[in-house]
Amino acid sequence: MNNITTSSILNPYLVFSSLFIFLTFSCSSPQVVEQEQPKVEKSLPNERAWNQTAQCCSLHSEFLGVVVLNQVCVSQTETKLELFTKESKLVCVLKEGMVFKDDKGNSYSFLKSEGVDLCPKRTRMKNTPFSIYFDSLSPEAKSFDLIENKNAKHAHKPWAFEKVDLSACKWN
Repeated sequence: MNNITTSSILNPYLVFSSLFIFLTFSCSSPQVVEQEQPKVEKSLPNERAWNQTAQCCSLHSEFLGVVVLNQVCVSQTETKLELFTKESKLVCVLKEGMVFKDDKGNSYSFLKSEGVDLCPKRTRMKNTPFSIYFDSLSPEAKSFDLIENKNAKHAHKPWAFEKVDLSACKWN
């Protein structure tokens, strides 16, 4: 009765080991290799994408029948706003105190002016275009405000263009 053979002791050990090896390899998940899918950029229906070359839109928005915001041109790096006065006026650009913001609440920094000096130096102008430049306007902007702060140093009869609509623009 006490005659236990070596093969009967090994047999359960062999079965257990085999079962363990089988379960270990059969239950492990296969290696998954993820391949990065190329991203497809989809444009929203009315969304613009600015290029290095400026895209322009004629506006002809007037402030009190005197100052005319004639055109906006936008590239990836800057926004150019072209203005002129219909009457002979002394004109300068308020570097500090000029607000340029879009309908989303984004404000844009002043970069430079062309065709007119920075305040306090004023230039007499009539029907002569001048330009002011800001950081690039967001392609999602539907409108913008361009406002001279009436409390800014050197502000003299400040002008304001509010909610200038870009939705009808034909960008070229």
